[in-house]
Amino acid sequence: MSIADLTEASFLSENRISQHEWQASSVDWTTLHQIGLNHEANIEQLKETAEMYARIIQRCQYVHSVRWRVKDPQHLMEKIVRKTQPNTPTFKQKYVGINQTNYDSIVTDLIGVRALHLFKEDCLPVHDYLCQEWKNAEPPIYYVRNGDDKVFTELPSDVEVKIHPAGYRSLHYVFGSQPLNHIVFTEVQVRTIFEEGWTEIDHKIRYPNFSHNEQVCEFLLMFNRLAGSADEMGSFVKQLVSELEQHQKSIDEITQKSDENAQEVAELFKLLEQNESKQQGSQELIDKLRAQVEQLQAEKNTLQKATKHHVANRLHLMGKAQCKAAELMK
Repeated sequence: MSIADLTEASFLSENRISQHEWQASSVDWTTLHQIGLNHEANIEQLKETAEMYARIIQRCQYVHSVRWRVKDPQHLMEKIVRKTQPNTPTFKQKYVGINQTNYDSIVTDLIGVRALHLFKEDCLPVHDYLCQEWKNAEPPIYYVRNGDDKVFTELPSDVEVKIHPAGYRSLHYVFGSQPLNHIVFTEVQVRTIFEEGWTEIDHKIRYPNFSHNEQVCEFLLMFNRLAGSADEMGSFVKQLVSELEQHQKSIDEITQKSDENAQEVAELFKLLEQNESKQQGSQELIDKLRAQVEQLQAEKNTLQKATKHHVANRLHLMGKAQCKAAELMK
């Protein structure tokens, strides 16, 4: 439905806003309706800005994929109602006095962009990339789940860490740009693909009908923990593969050295046999050659032991991986 055709009654009904909530809000229908109309008229321009952000962010090699959206006019209006109800968890003081001329400087997520990455630790280079491209209009926020045992200490001190009650994990940025005659704010969210999957399902299931249902919230929290375990496993497997590649490289180097020594030993034995059979070499040369043979044989034994050690380490790593998988599956 076009905002022009939207009535106060239909808006409240479609967005499940009770009369009590509507009366508690400090915004009136005329102002709210005008905000919706103004935003609806600017959507195409905002889409161009969103596409610009998406193109630039996708250039970062640590970003797997990018999604974007421009806020739906009715969703904007519903958000303003929630943010202007005093004595509620959603109330925001900055929304008091909002109108059609200042709403786009108060609501900072009219444009939303999501940068998705594969491994948890990839958020660090993504953070650096974003902060090189744009200046923060607000301090970045890193949302974590209660019980997370590791917060990236490598992040700058201006990144605020907040525990999200629903278990949501994501880095949030607000950037300002001026493609037209005034500043446009864009919210950029950075999270893993697993976290994106959980967030999408959580939002689809929880809102608007079951946001406070205890059983639904409990199962969604369990789902959140599974997504977190998947992220942990992804990082662990990445580390495991790196260590296995290093071990394999060491084994290949040892094998190559062992083969070279074996060839040298064979050639020296052949030379010794020739000298002894033809009695052309002096006893001193023969003794020297025998000493070299013994040294090469000793090196070969050492290399064989090193190879067994690296194989044992590889088996240990595989066992460690199995234990980690079992732990995360509990």
